[in-house]
Amino acid sequence: MSGQEKFQVVSAGKTLRAKAPEAVLQDAAKAFSIPLVQARRLMVKGWVIKDQLSSTQVVEYRTRLQKIGLRVEVFPAGKYDNRALIAKMQFAQKRRARTQGAAPPMTEAAEKKRAPVKEVAESSPPPMPSASRARVQLEALFADKPISLRETAAEKLRLALGLIPAMLVPGWFFALGCFCVYAAGGALWQIAEAATVGDLAPSTIARNLVSILLAGFVAALLVWPYFATRRLVPAAQGSRPLTQADAQGFYLMLQVLAEKTGLPRTERITVSTGAEVVAEPGLSGVFRQQLPLNIGLAAVRTLNGNELLALAARALGIYRGRLGGVTALLVLDTARRLQVMQGALENERNIVAPSGEPGALQRPFHTVFIYCGRGLLPLVDRLYEFHRSLTGAIARRLERRGDAWVAQLLGSDDFAQFAEKWHQLVHAELVVAEINREASVAGQHLQDYPAAVQWMHCNLDRETRSNLELAMAQASDAWDCAQAADNERIAWAEELALQPLLQRAFSAQKLFGDLSALSIGLSAAIGGEGARAVENRRLLCASREAEQAAQLLGEYFNQLPPRHMLPLELPANEDLRAMDLQAAIDWLRGKLVELRELEQRCDNLFARGAAIQLGAALVRNHDKIQPQAYFLSGTTPAAADESARDNRVRRVELQQQARQIFCGFYLRIERALETMPTVERQAGQKCLEQLSAYDLLSPRLEKLDNYADILGLMIDRLSLDEGQGELVQKYFALAGRELEGIFSEVDASEVLRRLGLDSALQDRVDRAPVPKLPKQRQGIIDALQVMELKCKSASAAIGEHYRIQLSRLLDACLKQERALKIRPLRLMKSGVSGG
Repeated sequence: MSGQEKFQVVSAGKTLRAKAPEAVLQDAAKAFSIPLVQARRLMVKGWVIKDQLSSTQVVEYRTRLQKIGLRVEVFPAGKYDNRALIAKMQFAQKRRARTQGAAPPMTEAAEKKRAPVKEVAESSPPPMPSASRARVQLEALFADKPISLRETAAEKLRLALGLIPAMLVPGWFFALGCFCVYAAGGALWQIAEAATVGDLAPSTIARNLVSILLAGFVAALLVWPYFATRRLVPAAQGSRPLTQADAQGFYLMLQVLAEKTGLPRTERITVSTGAEVVAEPGLSGVFRQQLPLNIGLAAVRTLNGNELLALAARALGIYRGRLGGVTALLVLDTARRLQVMQGALENERNIVAPSGEPGALQRPFHTVFIYCGRGLLPLVDRLYEFHRSLTGAIARRLERRGDAWVAQLLGSDDFAQFAEKWHQLVHAELVVAEINREASVAGQHLQDYPAAVQWMHCNLDRETRSNLELAMAQASDAWDCAQAADNERIAWAEELALQPLLQRAFSAQKLFGDLSALSIGLSAAIGGEGARAVENRRLLCASREAEQAAQLLGEYFNQLPPRHMLPLELPANEDLRAMDLQAAIDWLRGKLVELRELEQRCDNLFARGAAIQLGAALVRNHDKIQPQAYFLSGTTPAAADESARDNRVRRVELQQQARQIFCGFYLRIERALETMPTVERQAGQKCLEQLSAYDLLSPRLEKLDNYADILGLMIDRLSLDEGQGELVQKYFALAGRELEGIFSEVDASEVLRRLGLDSALQDRVDRAPVPKLPKQRQGIIDALQVMELKCKSASAAIGEHYRIQLSRLLDACLKQERALKIRPLRLMKSGVSGG
């Protein structure tokens, strides 16, 4: 393998939404033949699962891990290793053990003082109508003692020294802007001077006009995007200003905080649906020490008042003082501007079309800016990395400045517990955001997004919480103010040994007016135009009926249910057809290992088939590809066709072998029905007739899954430029056509409509005409993601509906087998070795 590029597979620290974390953990332990404790490490963000893999091995390995339910990322070989991560995890364990061992026995008075926040919050009275009395009540929350966090001369010196490298990149853009203005002004001056002395020749005008145009073009291409990032960022949905009338108590709370601590005052507040609490200052606000603040209502819903105020203090504390505020603005805002600038260049947004949608007259200029912008992407990326390398030390110092204010308000002893809750809140918000995005495909949205985050946070299982604790070993990004504290930051905050400034807990929700109406209004704003609100529980919770069906199928098929539909036919072999119920079960028991291997090989070939099909299409489109990345034997159309034909033949052969075994399960059903009383047998036969109506959907579902995989590969691997437009549009349209075909099949079947499949499908997938793909890259990606999600949602909705119907028949069969005292199909304890 010498000379070939090698890669490593690294855990992303997340599981696929369709599988519970504990199920992923158990499957990983079986797949890798390791203890559960070691399998848990596979789910830690940044953990290197496998190194030194070829591109082909990476695709296979990632596919197998995703089938388990583990999300992974791919990096060049050797980029990360586990030694530093293990050291951090050991350090975190020692810190927790030291903290628990050093905790003295609590007296009764101390226990009352540290009572659960929920009880205190419920018992604490709401702010009084009188502003003066409300201020007195809020001031009483703070301990009457001096603030420990004072800026020393040494601290100011460090901030001043950090200011110098932070000025280099923004200074370069400023100097470039000045140079463009100087060049354009100089050219105009030369034209005016030539006109004054009567020497205004056409060549002089042309030469200076070219200089002016070049200066303007450079300014528009490089300088304007850096200083006009607000125009390049799409308007945030689900965000609105919070007036004094909406939250008079919270405004007053922030005023008291500024007076008690010396933190900057809050100039204005905006609220959003998320979980972030961040300051969004400008240069004038930093000098006036009056900063705008963005509050996520998910944080208001989930955190108690002390914790929410601590996050607000952290956001403001980073910019405390003019020197510290200017330094923080240059360090953090420059990184943000470069990221926005890079995103604008990638998504074809520029001075001609800030939203990416030019008019007819602007289109030629827009095209020029697009091609020139793509050439500048490496420069912007290098500037971003250069800025990070220059400001790494001061960025971490600013990060700790903010953490110190959390420790000041809550106390250093409680910082670790708060950090764990902070990580859980961020995780819950990510999960809810994904659920809401999937719902939007069906034209739905969560009725109350912040309340959904609160519910998800309260219902995180123990395994997920444990995995999040391990994920805290991953270092946070110092340039992202919203990232939760890692173990190093926790240890540093604990070493400060600060006593809590807030001496009583309070409820933040009572400081807002009609919080529920505000949350529902913002949730509708992020739901999209025309989306209908759905009660949270319907989208957050799987139906009990679906869970019970999954358990029954797992028992009946020994955790090996059919991929789509159970073949409703007897085995072809006459000897097998003659078996009785017990003999059929005994025969199936001997086929379980073979069936597992067949299904795994078939799934692997199915995943490869999508890559082969896309690779073959790229070959015909005359795109340069690495054939091994698409499982092709070569880069000619003949070689691509040969690879596709070989994959198809092998897959059909494996499917036929697996089908014969599944026919044995149908024989088992028939033999159980034969032993039932007449009424129950007739009910079972009717159920079989209903299940046969789903058979027409099986080939369509296979195609739909294939198109969903192809669309996902397009998003991950293709450049999506104009040369690939026809190819992308083709598969986009094929997926939409197959989706419409499924809707039509369901509509045409009286049985399926009577069973309610049409309404179940429409609840999950919005039935709308397939649109034409937009021309901008980001628009194409968004459209492909929506179509991919539609295909997967439709397949999942039909599969779930089918399994519920099938489980009713299997439940009766299992009960009959128990009544006859049939020896059951024992569960196997075999797994897949994890290479």
